[in-house]
Amino acid sequence: MRSSQLASAILAPVMAAALLAGCGASSQTATTTGAQCGSGHHVEVVVELADKKVVDGCASFKGSAIPAETAMARSGIEFAKEHFSYGDAICQIDHEPKSYSTCFASGQPYWALFTWSGKGPWKAAQVGVSDIDLRPGDALGWHFGTGSPSAPPRPPTNS
Repeated sequence: MRSSQLASAILAPVMAAALLAGCGASSQTATTTGAQCGSGHHVEVVVELADKKVVDGCASFKGSAIPAETAMARSGIEFAKEHFSYGDAICQIDHEPKSYSTCFASGQPYWALFTWSGKGPWKAAQVGVSDIDLRPGDALGWHFGTGSPSAPPRPPTNS
């Protein structure tokens, strides 16, 4: 995992409108331990916490694509999700918020989801995390905030 200072220093945040799926069901927590990118294809996961600290990770895979939830699990970044009728949504990343009773509570901060194709700006996701497949070089981005949170910093370039 690269340091948050490197990720922040290399690339400045790109502003974008956020859109992320909705509300309530049963919770499930997924936790992994410090996975590093190996050989083969990889995608980045970039998380900007409310205090602007950036946490990033990498997920390697074989094949032409990886589901975004699998990339999250392989990134080594703690997250908790809830299942809804339309798919899964992320309620907590890197223990932020420390606790919650309702994922996407009205008027409360939430995790805005973005994708990046390796060029151009981040794009606000139009679907939930369980409906996104990432290709080699893509990135999954998260920003914790209210209203229309800005996109996280772009992922560092891997050589």
